[in-house]
Amino acid sequence: YAPGGRYPLPSSVLMTVVTARSAGCPHVVLASPRPAPITLAAAHVAGADIVLGIGGAQAIGCMAYGISGSDDGVRPPVPPCDVIVGPGNKWVTAAKSLVNGHCGIDMLAGPSGGLVIAE
Repeated sequence: YAPGGRYPLPSSVLMTVVTARSAGCPHVVLASPRPAPITLAAAHVAGADIVLGIGGAQAIGCMAYGISGSDDGVRPPVPPCDVIVGPGNKWVTAAKSLVNGHCGIDMLAGPSGGLVIAE
């Protein structure tokens, strides 16, 4: 999964897709809402097989359970993924917690910073 918010993260695409390819995954699926050109370029360079233009919980569900292809061949089938990795917002994290067990996940990400106030 690669977030597609205000600031595209091609580094997330490279880190996850290249790792999956190096691990020998036969199919690599990338989901990103409104993928920016730099995100698509990173997916191509890294070797993603399928790029889904969806995000959030819908993307996590699609990758966890898979979808069938369309009869006209416009939409290819997406096989259920064994592991889903990558950063995301609270909706992505919630969806990853729901599919954990059906497929593997990297982790349930939280805020990147914390503050401790002690006396």
